[in-house]
Amino acid sequence: MASYLVDVVLLAALLFTSVRVTKMHRELVRLRNDQGDFATVLGKTTDAVDDMVLMVREFSADGRQLVNVLGDKIEQARQAIVDIDAHDGASRGSA
Repeated sequence: MASYLVDVVLLAALLFTSVRVTKMHRELVRLRNDQGDFATVLGKTTDAVDDMVLMVREFSADGRQLVNVLGDKIEQARQAIVDIDAHDGASRGSA
């Protein structure tokens, strides 16, 4: 009689363990799938960040070029003002 009781307890423990192991196996399979998805998303994120870094570098280079061009134009405008003032002063002096 005691043997049957022990057998029933062991059988119940075996069934419980089997159910838990099956659930754990499913969770591990899902985790592996999620890990693959995560790796894919992480790779895409890395590519996006690399693209953003490249765009910032290009923008910085374009910005420097624009600043240089604007500086040249400002210098030309100042020289034109000086020339106009000099021409204006020469016209007043001769008139």
